[in-house]
Amino acid sequence: MPLGAAPTAVARFVEAARKRDFAAIGGCFTDDATVADEAHTHRGRTEIRRWQEASRKKWEYTLTVKTGTARGVDGYIIEGHLSGNFPGGEADVTYAFTLRDGLISRLVIS
Repeated sequence: MPLGAAPTAVARFVEAARKRDFAAIGGCFTDDATVADEAHTHRGRTEIRRWQEASRKKWEYTLTVKTGTARGVDGYIIEGHLSGNFPGGEADVTYAFTLRDGLISRLVIS
């Protein structure tokens, strides 16, 4: 998984998501964090944790990280590939992280 010099919170998020450790996923984010995914925005740690729980109940998938790149002083981009039992079965995705105080304050998945 080529995360390069990924910030700790980003590496923790990827690992927690892989393990389906939903409490750990929530702990990667600031209290007021947002996640934008599939035309929905999830706000705060509780909603973010619930989003991951619901997504994982609905779909089985794995993320293969292709690249990880710093974006300025407070951002990190992961280019990855999802494969699983969702419609189409395969998708290339971009995870755009914004960081604050060592945690993820915003994540946009496209």
